[in-house]
Amino acid sequence: MRSEWRRKRRRERIYELLLGLCLLVLTSFAFPRVTWLGSLGYALIALLLTQLVMIRKSVLTLQDRLYQGLGLVALSALLLWLLTPVRWETSGVPLVLSWGVLVGWSVIRLVERLASERRVTAAMLMGAAAGYLLLGLTAGLVMSAVETIQPGSFEPLDIPITNAAGQNNTVLVSAPVFAQINYFAFICLTTVGFGDINPELPLARMLAVTTGIAGPLYLAVVMGVLIGRYAGDREIETRLEQHNPDRR
Repeated sequence: MRSEWRRKRRRERIYELLLGLCLLVLTSFAFPRVTWLGSLGYALIALLLTQLVMIRKSVLTLQDRLYQGLGLVALSALLLWLLTPVRWETSGVPLVLSWGVLVGWSVIRLVERLASERRVTAAMLMGAAAGYLLLGLTAGLVMSAVETIQPGSFEPLDIPITNAAGQNNTVLVSAPVFAQINYFAFICLTTVGFGDINPELPLARMLAVTTGIAGPLYLAVVMGVLIGRYAGDREIETRLEQHNPDRR
């Protein structure tokens, strides 16, 4: 009983932390002076995602170990991309590949965990919200890396490649500009489409299409899980009331 309570509490903490980190990254984009907090938040998200395998599990399988290893690879790829000059076009390739696979795998795991929950709780709702925000943030990160791999993928943007002294800027220094791409990613995720930023190259356009599909699809799946679980809870309560009128 005590071990079950500890696993439940650990699960709730992971959901809470994941949502908190996603909100931290999202909020940092609104304040150019603290945009670096977004990079820190991404790094912490990569580490936290490796803990999703611990939900409802005491023994990890080989697949779980591979998932945790992928999280560390994604963290290393993020640091490499942030600390290298914007001119280094190939530095974004490992980030695109590792984060695309990691978050895709993570969202599948998250939905499976949500579907296995017995009741609709506050922690479950936070996990569902965190998954949606994670899709948007990852789309923004991948799109930003694509912009460094293929400059001109998104227009109009003005990424400063060098500073006033003529020295190469790192991606981290240019982070405020990349916040615009993250804004565009959420516009695609929510299928709003203001049109102030446009994908110009084929890869950028496919990323925009993929993000626009992933957002409604995730909401449809998660809403189905939540409604099904809530309806099941109501049915159980109704049956209990029928067998025990004193509960009313």
